[in-house]
Parts: sequence; structure tokens; C-alpha cells
Amino acid sequence: MQQTVALAIKPKMTDFASRSDNGATGVPSVRGRPRVLITGACRGIGRACAKAFAAQGAELILADNDTELLGSLAQDLGAIGRYCDVASEASVTIFAAEIMADYPELDMVINAAGGGYERTLGMYRVSRALMPALRNGRFGKVLLSIPPAVADAGDVIFPYASSQQAFQRLCSALAAETRGSSIRVMIGCSQGKRLVEVLPDSNARYWSDAGFSPHREDDGNRSLAADIAKLTGWTRDEKSARRAV
Repeated sequence: MQQTVALAIKPKMTDFASRSDNGATGVPSVRGRPRVLITGACRGIGRACAKAFAAQGAELILADNDTELLGSLAQDLGAIGRYCDVASEASVTIFAAEIMADYPELDMVINAAGGGYERTLGMYRVSRALMPALRNGRFGKVLLSIPPAVADAGDVIFPYASSQQAFQRLCSALAAETRGSSIRVMIGCSQGKRLVEVLPDSNARYWSDAGFSPHREDDGNRSLAADIAKLTGWTRDEKSARRAV
């Protein structure tokens, strides 16, 4: 059905391209909390991040290709649920156009959908499509992606695209595209229990002294998600203060 709809609808992907990092055009937003979009939100690290941000009080947009689980999770967390299959370029195009039309400001995009080469290629598709909305963000402006599992590198279909190296290099390409902006491109690895900021020259700077908590091997997803939730720089105290204004 996605392919048929794609032929009938031609979303304008450049509508928001001219907006600066300082804010969106059109009707101004009055929101006072971070807006976070998570792909692959129904399972694994994506689900852990959704719960961590929900506990923080963030505005959540959850995306997945499992509509039944997505509907249940979105209802439980008071979030917005949107279908997206990151393996389909047409699905990502339609999804991104709808998101940018309805939510022209995003503070964080977390790519956690798919596995193997689908994770790598889907991450790149979603990131580039939603970059204009991230430029309009107010809290953090973080583009964070979760790499494929190490075991996925042995995938018989597109083994290189399933590798950590390919994932890192595409993240570096995204960092190069955002050079000069306030967007931070990061990688979150639950297997290594660490957060990495990606630089345009394909190197990475580890957050060794950024105040993140040490991780235990038995709760990598939960602990990493808690640390990711800190990246917006928004706390419960700030939330209370904003509501009081």
C-alpha cells in the first residue's frame, strides 16, 4: 500500500529547507518541553528511550512498522504514534513530509529501527529527511543513532552496510552536512554502554567526563536510555519552572 500511496502523493521535501537554526517560519510554537522522535520505538533501545523520555515529561513522537505494538505503546506513554518502515524509501519520504508538516520543530531524533543494513540505510534516510526540523529545535538539537548489532556484520545481504564501519562513516557524513549548525550528531551503543559524538573527519570523541552514569552489563539499554534522556539539557525542575511561568 505504501508504494501505491507514494505514486499518488508527492510530498514537498524542501518546504522547510530555508529555515534557520533560530526557529521555524509560520505559526510559532509555544511548547515548553523537548519534542523527541524515536524510530524503532516498540522494541529494544528504542522502547527504553521512549520510556525514559516519557518519565522525563518530553513530548514524544514514536515511529515503528508494527502498528499493533505502536498503538499500545503510544497510548501507555501518552505519545504520538506514526507508522514508518525505514527499509522503504517511499515510506520514509511520506513519514518525514507528514512529520515536518505537523511538527516543524524537533529537538532530538533517535534512530533505532531495523537491523543490519536496514538500520544503517534507514538511519541515513530518516536523518536527512528530518534534518530541517532538527535545525528548528529548541532543546539540544541532537541526532542520535543506534548502530546495528556486531553480529549483523555477517549478514549475507549487504554485509558491509551492516557493519559498524559503514554505520560510523554515514554518521560522519551527517556530521559533515551539519557542520556550522548547532546540531550534534551522536552514536549511542548499548553493547559498549557509551555515547559518542561524531566528528566530520570520521573520528569520534568519547564522552568520558560529561557526567554520564557508569553502565552495568545487565542493563545496557535502560542505562543508555537514561543517559540519552539527559542530552536535551532539560530537567524536571526546569519543567516545573516553565509551567509556573
